[in-house]
Amino acid sequence: MTGGKVTIPDWPERTTQPGDALREIFTAMGGSCELTERGLTFTGTGRIHGIDVDLGEVGELTPGIAAVAALADSPSTLSGVAHLRLHETDRLAALTKEINELGGDVTETADGLHIRPRPLHGGVFHTYDDHRMATAGAIIGLAVKGVEIENVGTTAKTLPDFPDMWTGMLGA
Repeated sequence: MTGGKVTIPDWPERTTQPGDALREIFTAMGGSCELTERGLTFTGTGRIHGIDVDLGEVGELTPGIAAVAALADSPSTLSGVAHLRLHETDRLAALTKEINELGGDVTETADGLHIRPRPLHGGVFHTYDDHRMATAGAIIGLAVKGVEIENVGTTAKTLPDFPDMWTGMLGA
């Protein structure tokens, strides 16, 4: 997103985890990734392209992909994820509301989201006590100054140390 590099150590060569789809998705969005003995390294160019992708098999990635797509230079359509309306919160409605409140242009579709690029601005990103919403807000906050995540501690569901790790990674 920001034109830097992130390495995830010990990434397996083969995995059935949904996160493995990020390699293909982020490459399609203009980045690159390389799997080495050190781990999986994602490299951003500083420019993000929109994507048309069916996330039905990896729906839990939708909030993060939507956050990245909100920063893209062309529209994105995320489909196959109508079931996200039934998670901790209606994630499709929540993503639409929160990204739009930061200046975005997101509309819900029958089974996903359509995201059109617009300049975003700071503001409070509500999490609805949903860990994936918190990480989506954090992703947008990497590129948009002044984004505040309400209840970032909700990430404790999957990664209890997320707030401290995130702060440390950002050097804050």
